[in-house]
Amino acid sequence: MILLLSAMPEEIAALRAGLSSASLQHGAGREFVLGSLGPQSIVLAFSRWGKVAAATTAAHAISRFPIQEIVFTGIAGALKTDLEIGDLVLADRLFQHDLDARPFFAATEVPLLGLSALPACETLTGRLQAAYGRWAAAERDLGRAVPKLHRGAIATGDQVIGDSAARDRVRQVTPEALCVEMEGAAVAQVCHEFGLPYACLRMISDHADERLTPEQVFALARRSGETTLGVMQHLGAL
Repeated sequence: MILLLSAMPEEIAALRAGLSSASLQHGAGREFVLGSLGPQSIVLAFSRWGKVAAATTAAHAISRFPIQEIVFTGIAGALKTDLEIGDLVLADRLFQHDLDARPFFAATEVPLLGLSALPACETLTGRLQAAYGRWAAAERDLGRAVPKLHRGAIATGDQVIGDSAARDRVRQVTPEALCVEMEGAAVAQVCHEFGLPYACLRMISDHADERLTPEQVFALARRSGETTLGVMQHLGAL
């Protein structure tokens, strides 16, 4: 069973539309949609915004359902100049850019875990990349454009990064990060502590600067959900 998490209602709506035999369960103030995506059993949940909310959603789902893998999906702001709106980023590691327990621990290091970068599962991430490849090939056969896929680090923090000064601070703390969002590393930490495979797939919605608008974010959130649904439909065959 895969726990599929997202932080935007627009993403959840697009993903839910692809589930069959869906039923609802509630707990911890959350709604969990249980359904199927091809041969895959899915639990879909709106994580809410921010690290604590996302970690709470993931931990409750793990305690309630027989979760075997977790995939977080959604939008993010670009930190690298070569990323374009609509591009995808598949995490191989995630940082909490606003975690700083110095002088006791290094900046971004999770206290007592000895990790600054929280790893994504190489096997699950590789399967998602292969699923993207199959989805992209099918889309191209239909004459449709497909977004580029990048692999690398993602930065997470409890702040919407919507101005260049804030973006540059995140770049300074996590110079290797491709993009920035608000939940991914928190769920990565939960998965690390529970020993569960984890992957994080993000679509670039903005450049994490003054050009960010809610309207643009909401539109890209819907597209992100539709794209993730297409990719996930191929995951079950891998």
